[in-house]
Amino acid sequence: MREHTVLFVDDEVNILRAVQRLLRHEPCRVLTASRGSEALGLLANDAAQVVVSDQRMPEMNGVELLSVIRERHPDAVRMMLTGYTEMNVAVEAINHGEIYRLITKPWNDEELKATLRQAFDHYDLKSEIRRLNQVTREQNLKLQDMNRTLEAKVRDRTKQLADKNQELRIGYVQTIRALAEAVDAKDAYTRGHSERVGVYASKLGRELGLPREVIERIYISGLLHDVGKIGIPDRIITKPDRLTPEEYEEIKRHPEIGARILQPVAFLADVVPCVRHHHEWYDGSSGGYPSRLVGDQIPLPSRIILVSDTLEAMTSDRPYRKGMPLERVLAELQRFSGTQFDPLCVDAMLRLLEREGDAFLSRDRTFDIHAFLEV
Repeated sequence: MREHTVLFVDDEVNILRAVQRLLRHEPCRVLTASRGSEALGLLANDAAQVVVSDQRMPEMNGVELLSVIRERHPDAVRMMLTGYTEMNVAVEAINHGEIYRLITKPWNDEELKATLRQAFDHYDLKSEIRRLNQVTREQNLKLQDMNRTLEAKVRDRTKQLADKNQELRIGYVQTIRALAEAVDAKDAYTRGHSERVGVYASKLGRELGLPREVIERIYISGLLHDVGKIGIPDRIITKPDRLTPEEYEEIKRHPEIGARILQPVAFLADVVPCVRHHHEWYDGSSGGYPSRLVGDQIPLPSRIILVSDTLEAMTSDRPYRKGMPLERVLAELQRFSGTQFDPLCVDAMLRLLEREGDAFLSRDRTFDIHAFLEV
């Protein structure tokens, strides 16, 4: 694997020198530029997987620079490093530059290094997804060629292709799992949360008698439902107390951020709306977001994930409270059936919990994709 490279852009020379000193022992190359044109010139001749830009600079500001980089080097992971933390700057950076993270000055050295490692991991993950898509296209071309051979050979090759396709689907799920674990790892209290939500949601889909391909989509949507939290500041994600109203408004952005992250991935096209709408309320009231959809307007996987997400969150320990007993959780699900939750989903979950009890909440249970694809 080639060496990772990060480009820092800042018009303050002392900032660039501080960054070089900080990262001198990190396993990556550090490039620096003091203005936008210099940065674009460097990127034209020397690829960087991660670009970190200041906001206020001569010639063009950070948002403008990251927007140009997004067009010319769309695979580069873009981040903003600035002392100006106004909400309009963050929103503009996300909308125009599609930034991965907003880092404020003065930074915490260890957090900055950890964020860079996460950014490189994010780049590598997207590269792996692109590679898998290329493998899929190559397999499809092979299928076209096999269709021109003898019938017996077609049957034999088709079986081989089916086996390879299954391996790829397993690879997709494993890659997605890694992404979900990277999101959950930002907060020790949510570690494993996405996997559990995916498992609960897939079991709920089975209880509702849904087709296998829909259950697989529900599981993947459950794994990725919180991927948008990548774009939420760590100070909010890891806050040990309850969020302020302002912080809650910030975290409410994560479904749409997640949908934007997944949008470019072709094989996740049917997962995007499920992630975008997993916090809508069934009655369309103001508690739901982002679009206040009503009833069947909300994708069924989203309605299933909301019940599963709520169950997992209520039964898990948090810094500000202990997990709730199952009896209280059941009462809360029934209380909000028809308002926050789809009544059909609540009834199916109640049946599951009545049959399995606390065993349903096993903390180490995972989705057995191998067994599922063999059904």
